[in-house]
Amino acid sequence: MMNKLLLVDDEPMILKSLVNNDWAGVGVGSVHQAENGLAALEVLKRTEVDIVVTDIRMPGMDGLELCRCIREQYPLIKCVLLSGYGEFEYARQAIQYGISSYLLKPVKDEDLLSQVAELVEAIRLEEAEKGSLEQTRRTLHTHLPMLRTGLLKELLAGTALPAREPAARMEEYGLSFRPEVPCFMVLARLEGVFRQSGDRDLALYEYAVQNIAGELLESRCRIWSCKDTNDYLVFVLQPKEEAEDTGGAASMAESAALELQEKVSDFLKGQVSVWVSGGFRLPEELADSYRVGLNEFRKVPRSGQGRLLRSGEQRSQSKSLQTLHSPPGFQQLLEAGRYDDARSKLDQMFAEMEERMLDSEEHLMEIVYTLANAFLYLAHLQGKTLLEMSGWEAGLTADPGLFRHPGRVRGWALDALRNMEAASFRDLKDSKGQLIARIHRFIEAQIAGDVSLQTIADHVGLHPVYLSTLYKQEMKENISDFIIRYRMEKAGMLLRTTDIKIYELASRLGFQNPPYFSKLFKQHYGVTPQEFRDRLGL
Repeated sequence: MMNKLLLVDDEPMILKSLVNNDWAGVGVGSVHQAENGLAALEVLKRTEVDIVVTDIRMPGMDGLELCRCIREQYPLIKCVLLSGYGEFEYARQAIQYGISSYLLKPVKDEDLLSQVAELVEAIRLEEAEKGSLEQTRRTLHTHLPMLRTGLLKELLAGTALPAREPAARMEEYGLSFRPEVPCFMVLARLEGVFRQSGDRDLALYEYAVQNIAGELLESRCRIWSCKDTNDYLVFVLQPKEEAEDTGGAASMAESAALELQEKVSDFLKGQVSVWVSGGFRLPEELADSYRVGLNEFRKVPRSGQGRLLRSGEQRSQSKSLQTLHSPPGFQQLLEAGRYDDARSKLDQMFAEMEERMLDSEEHLMEIVYTLANAFLYLAHLQGKTLLEMSGWEAGLTADPGLFRHPGRVRGWALDALRNMEAASFRDLKDSKGQLIARIHRFIEAQIAGDVSLQTIADHVGLHPVYLSTLYKQEMKENISDFIIRYRMEKAGMLLRTTDIKIYELASRLGFQNPPYFSKLFKQHYGVTPQEFRDRLGL
């Protein structure tokens, strides 16, 4: 049987040279090619391949990452890695990813052909053994970790399976959980120094934590684990020796979680937060228990040290970021072309997040969706799509880990702002754009004092009538409308975040007559200031 070969290199001349070798002479029947790792994965989706020869240095997805994906998705494919870099780190990772051969460039054609010939012979021997029962068992054993992980992820996601299929597949995969004995779940999240490392190092840390957990627990528990789609490590535990009561088993699970935290701190010099569930039935109640754990973790900031979270504990969600919602909002700043002010607001917001330790996933989602709404509004206001205004930077699916990393959220927001500023037809160098920005800044700074049309006109050096007309043409509303709206939004924010008295609030916003302020407030919000505060339970 002739084998199928895939060659991967981002240099067209090198790729052409590789393709032109005498592959038929070493048992290769067809040769496919790809210019990078991502293109190679697309080829593998469409075509059966036995051997992959790939360069290590490529844009988009390098050879190591490609080999890692191949190991996870196509474990029977043999990989040969070509590199001009002979450092030990690459060799170590090559071994870790199960690469069959590691050759240093420049590679002689005869050396590469010889290596592929050896792999062809190895594949032939493997194929010859497949008919035996022993080889079938070996193949199943090789795939067991992947099969077990895949089934656990399906159950965690609540995938609807036929009633008896989960139990049947668990038995087939050698998962000897007893249906009558309660199980417990431990969710683990790497914190602190682990989060400061790159994605590859973080993956190695996660692998190490899983190994530590296995060594700690396998003598006492049946254990089933995976890394979920939310970057948590999931451990399903069932005591091997049935406890006298559920409370004893729960105590064992909590003790194991504490021991895991200690070992990770001792061996890896880092912190891990863990959540321990109550007892549940496997597989029926697995997904529900998992969702409870996710919800509890979403309330916990990532900036803290490792924590132990227990199922059933009362844990309230921290309040919103005041800077994010205080006027002027992002939408107003973008609409007025005040991109520098928008960046300053971002700096203030992340400073508040750090100071108040509000970097939980809930708060990161609050930021992302608030900003995305403002980006969409500005794009549609100008008759454009978000892609036209900002490129892919504002897309929420570009980075699956966006909601879990404050640094990524900040980078995403700054990139989107920069691209929207470059694409916007409202150029801040334009005198009208500068004028509107000056007017808004003056109103915001002097909101407690005199913000009459005449005072504003004197500040910017224009006649009041001309200023009023120009503002209406640019902003599609009167200056007085903006002043009232800004005052009401600031009033709402202060009512939500302070215990200021109503009459003091009116004075701070430039109202000498508190009843008149209350009247305007009710027209804007539909309730009086006191009713507004009462509804919030403040």
